[in-house]
Amino acid sequence: MIELVDRRVLGGFVCVDAITGSPVVPAIPVTTPQWTVKPNRSGIYVIFNGPGFDLLTGQFIPTGTWPAAVPFEVTLQDPSRRYLPRRVVVHAPLAVPAIPPAPVAPAGVFVPQQVPLYPSPAAVIGPNWASIHASVTRHGSTPSQGLPWAVLRVVRNSDQSVIATGQTDVNGEALLAVIGLKVQANTTGHGPVTVSTVAATVTAFFDPSVLTQPASWIPNPDDILTNLSNPALKSSSQPVLLASGQELSMSFELTV
Repeated sequence: MIELVDRRVLGGFVCVDAITGSPVVPAIPVTTPQWTVKPNRSGIYVIFNGPGFDLLTGQFIPTGTWPAAVPFEVTLQDPSRRYLPRRVVVHAPLAVPAIPPAPVAPAGVFVPQQVPLYPSPAAVIGPNWASIHASVTRHGSTPSQGLPWAVLRVVRNSDQSVIATGQTDVNGEALLAVIGLKVQANTTGHGPVTVSTVAATVTAFFDPSVLTQPASWIPNPDDILTNLSNPALKSSSQPVLLASGQELSMSFELTV
């Protein structure tokens, strides 16, 4: 017997590789107390239900006022260790766009929130990537003490755009990479017309409160990335010239 069942979902999110932007497939295990979240074959984590939203899951066409989205936290841990574990805040229920023929902008429940996963320091490097193996340590420590869960950014000097982001593992080691670098026009007004390198600045940010967390603690890198002006953060920057196919090593010492 064929039975037609309509079920309303509350939203979704998708994990993407922080370097390539590609969806991470197959989906890695997710933990989120009190919420029902399941990945599909495309790597999208579908949010089926949550506290207080039972009545919404049976409404294929919502009636009345749709409730505002609420934040909740999920934990992602890759058993293959290709990617570093992380926590992230997602939102549900997501908005429902207007029903055609009214104008519909791609938004809400039909566009999953993107969650970047940062590769482990031992991840495979693409042949044309400009890659940086970074080490973040505590200044003056003997033997050298790696600082766990520091966040690093690569900012292009010419326009101050962020071209790579990474995170250290529990040993203070990280991998950053920039893809798609090509010969570009030289806009400085000096030297050759074209240049094959990109001038950038690499900055490491560390929250000292991480050192008080238990060994099993899993970070949310957005806590740092969305609050870079926090005076409690320790940071250090270095200039770098990046080129396609280049592989560099950099070390950052932070006084904590």
